[in-house]
Amino acid sequence: MSVFDEIREHKSRYDFEGAWQVGFKALEVEPSNEFLKTSLFWVNYAALKPLLEPVKSRENKAPLPHEQAKIDLWASRIATLQLALPSENIDFRLWNLFGETGKFCEPLCTFILHSGSKLFTPGDHKPFVSEKGESPSVVMKLARMVAAGFLVRGANSPLPANRVTGFLKYAEANAKDSTERKVWLEWDKARIYFTVGEISRARDSYLAVLKKKRQEPWAWFGLAKTYADEPEKAICLIASGLTYAHDPKFSIPGLGELAERLAETGAYENASKALVKLMAIYSQNSWTPKDNIVKLTSYSWYDAAIDTSDFDAVVKRLAENASLYTISRPGYYQGVLQSVHASNKGANIYIARDLVISARKAVFPARKIPPQGTFVKVLCDMDAEEKEVIAAEVIQECSSADIRSFSGPLTISEKGFGFVNREIFVPAALISGIQPDAQVAGVAVMSFDKVKNKYSWKAITLRAFTTESLDCQ
Repeated sequence: MSVFDEIREHKSRYDFEGAWQVGFKALEVEPSNEFLKTSLFWVNYAALKPLLEPVKSRENKAPLPHEQAKIDLWASRIATLQLALPSENIDFRLWNLFGETGKFCEPLCTFILHSGSKLFTPGDHKPFVSEKGESPSVVMKLARMVAAGFLVRGANSPLPANRVTGFLKYAEANAKDSTERKVWLEWDKARIYFTVGEISRARDSYLAVLKKKRQEPWAWFGLAKTYADEPEKAICLIASGLTYAHDPKFSIPGLGELAERLAETGAYENASKALVKLMAIYSQNSWTPKDNIVKLTSYSWYDAAIDTSDFDAVVKRLAENASLYTISRPGYYQGVLQSVHASNKGANIYIARDLVISARKAVFPARKIPPQGTFVKVLCDMDAEEKEVIAAEVIQECSSADIRSFSGPLTISEKGFGFVNREIFVPAALISGIQPDAQVAGVAVMSFDKVKNKYSWKAITLRAFTTESLDCQ
């Protein structure tokens, strides 16, 4: 009977250990036998499947200690085989078999980390597209698995932090996943840097995440952690995060952190309010508060009966100027709201003939886009290559040579467009409902005329004339 027949016989009886012992003994005699390595790999896979599937079906994906020991044993044998990489055997089937339990398997994470880019085929760098949508690429999936494996044990992890972050950087540079999805690689880097005490790097990564996820409370809470020695800044950032927590459950981490930081600064009244709000969420969901929260409620300053009716206003006040901590060199522009995006999720702010900045809806007061033609002052990071509006406020007037208000009689051409005072071009879309020769007023900006090959005034708003006028000097 050949060794392959013996392996098959053991597998047929679900004696996977016996199959491994028979095959590995033969492999020690023929260490270059790739067919034997392949056969043993699938013994490994067959052994892991009944161990992993019951764990994956549970809500808690962490294996019990005795389960983990068996899983780790078989996972460690994958590296022992020393398969030539990339291997047609080691593919999505193995990674899907582990799923969320992979992060708890140190031998698997070590194998992935040590194998590095050699593990991947060109196709592994591309996201998987199916009828149900798009899934992360194998490269991104494994980079995040290894990062999660590190974070499970924290600073005591046997996985070297610099190797893990290096793997994440490889995925950032080489995976073909969307920029939106890759932000999670930066998030993982931030948490790893923070775990090992590299606060400056952690802050940079949290800032990079926040630029993409400014409306997510957890992004603000993450950045706040890097200001442990500056509680006032931490309070401001946490409070800003809470203003985006539209579901009370999402505010839980922030409320606990806010209470601690407020207590540090002696703001016990507001700390009590934060704790009362937090305890109410726990109570409403029948959850048991964490030990650190229970400890906070045991201090003499805690007032469980305090009135929290003004808590939202307190949070908004504490969050003022939080945006200043998210950019390296803050600066302001004055301009006019030129147009609203078709999606109604943002608008274009005209600053000058060579600068128009897109602004998300969330940066405007009350998260509502003002009317077209409204003068605004916007906060931006002056060091950023591509300017992004961090915050916007409405102003009454602006100072720009490329923005002006106008008034006068409207002349309408046969083609539907018009002019005011033979100087201001008015697009046909603005004229609807206005009669020829009517007295009109509006706001115009300098716009490049491709026909005349020069800049000229173009109206962005138009209304029937009233005695009121808008000044932009």
